[in-house]
Amino acid sequence: YFFGDGGSKWKEKITHPNARFIDGIRPLASMMLPLGEKALSEKDFEDVAYFEPFYLKEFVAGTPKKLL
Repeated sequence: YFFGDGGSKWKEKITHPNARFIDGIRPLASMMLPLGEKALSEKDFEDVAYFEPFYLKEFVAGTPKKLL
């Protein structure tokens, strides 16, 4: 599912039959409030000392090709 500002940019690039593009959705931080309230009420917290975010691709450090 692709939506928001970046969703329309991928319509021409991604041709996979399972890709779905949804117009008219603008994700906002305020939409996270119900999820946060639910986690708080269930005492579902992350231990930030050991939390490791999931990224879609591995980070590879490199040197810049050109400095401005």
